Parts: sequence; C-alpha cells; structure tokens
Amino acid sequence: MKSADVPAMQGVAGKIGDRKVAVYNSGDALVVLENICTHMGCQTDWNPEEQLWECPCHGSRYNSDGSVVRGPAMNPLTPLPFRLDDGEIVLD
Repeated sequence: MKSADVPAMQGVAGKIGDRKVAVYNSGDALVVLENICTHMGCQTDWNPEEQLWECPCHGSRYNSDGSVVRGPAMNPLTPLPFRLDDGEIVLD
C-alpha cells in the first residue's frame, strides 16, 4: 500500500503483505494499525462521516489512533511499526 493511497484526514482498510491493516492519514503523519477488532477479531471499516473505525460485527468503534470509543471491545487496535520506502508503507 502506498501512502498516496490514503487521503488526508481519511482512513483506508487494506493489506500490507499478509497483514490486515487500518491506515489513517492525519495530514501530518500516518497511523498504521492491525485491522483486527480486539473484541472478536472482525475487520473494521473506516467511517468517513464520523472519522473513526467501526467493527461491523458487534459495533465496536475506535478513534483514528486505534483507541476505543465504544465497546464491546475493551482494548485498542494494535499499532504496527512501519516505515516509508519510496512512498510505500512497509511494516517493520
């Protein structure tokens, strides 16, 4: 996934290698999270109107940084270390 694929102030769910990721672009920096809901393991989707990640399975909601807004999830999405390599997001 390229950093240019994630517009400013938006999130994109996808894959980097074999990892499901949730990537948010604050306009200044990227946030790369493991896209596995900490409640039951479903993949979250970006809600552009509310600017947060939502789990379609049981309704957990997460801020763009992965912190829990509403459960049933109790734990945040896991941040993933990454680097940019010529515009490509590469997990470390």
